[in-house]
Amino acid sequence: MRKVRDSGGVARGLLLLLLVAVSIIETQCKNSTEALIRYHRRIISRREVNCNEDEYQLDTQCCKKCSSGFVKNVSCPTDIIKHCVPCGKGKEFIDHPNDLDKCLRCRLCDSTFGWEVVKNCTPEENTQCACAKNYYCSSVRCDHCYPCTICESGVIEEQCTPSSDTVCGTKEPGTLWLAIAVVVLVALLAIAIIGLIWWRKKKRNHLTINGHPNNVVYKPEPRENVPLIDMDVDLSSHVPGIVAEMTLADVKKFVRHHQVSEPAIDQSIQDCPGDTSEQKIRLFRVWYQSHGMKGAYGTLINSLRELKMCAAADTIDKKLKAAISSSQEGGKSYNPDTEQSKTCTQEGRNSYNDSAELSEVCTGGLEET
Repeated sequence: MRKVRDSGGVARGLLLLLLVAVSIIETQCKNSTEALIRYHRRIISRREVNCNEDEYQLDTQCCKKCSSGFVKNVSCPTDIIKHCVPCGKGKEFIDHPNDLDKCLRCRLCDSTFGWEVVKNCTPEENTQCACAKNYYCSSVRCDHCYPCTICESGVIEEQCTPSSDTVCGTKEPGTLWLAIAVVVLVALLAIAIIGLIWWRKKKRNHLTINGHPNNVVYKPEPRENVPLIDMDVDLSSHVPGIVAEMTLADVKKFVRHHQVSEPAIDQSIQDCPGDTSEQKIRLFRVWYQSHGMKGAYGTLINSLRELKMCAAADTIDKKLKAAISSSQEGGKSYNPDTEQSKTCTQEGRNSYNDSAELSEVCTGGLEET
């Protein structure tokens, strides 16, 4: 009996353990099934969300994309005016509608690598770079510009371009001699032209014989007096007249050509708002003070011609010469033809003084005249 009872207790214990195991397995299956159902429901709900082209999906929501030049400041923008902030001007950009929360950094055109800025960075567009002068890049996606080759032979078949290097040629043996011959020929031609001009002037100013071959009358060609202009003359009192022949843009171009700083230019403009004449005078005086009186006259005229302001240069040159020559002490001017006439007269007298007969004829002719 005791054995039967023991066997019955073991059986009940095993049955209890079996019931506990079945209960645990059932609970785990139920949890897995519920998780799987929730996952499938989420997938189905995501598939059912349809957002517009200017929106993007975040979980089960449709969020607004920010326009070019802006990024979001909240996780899901619903109002682009309130929830989108602009990129930093000149530092950052975004060139397309986006769902980003940070702008992209602007590109740097490093001159060390031969770059120069073609177009500055804006919030909507990145910096545009290109190879600087005397640099090139032959690849489609250019990451580095290279200096153009300098032809040691001096013969260039194709010039350097932003997309191709210089193509050098070889110097032929006879090229040097041909160049020398051309130079010599040009020099001889120039000498011949100068000699011809001198001969014609001499012939024009030569003695003119009226009636008697010994009746000599000197008739030099009249010329205008040539004023002696002091190239180191003080231009201070002539500044208003000088800038009157130039526009404000011309004056700015002139002073920038002579390295006048932009802050100094801006200050001169701001000191006289709306008064263009006074702005031009102040800008010109900034340059004149930095240059000094010595050589300023020549620098002014030559620089204007270099900057293709030839009409203004000629007018200013003429006005300054007229004003300076009239104000010079004694109003003295130099007339080379007067001196030449005196010299010719003296030479004529000396050449005929050896003969008394010819001297009398010359004197008689001059008295009749």
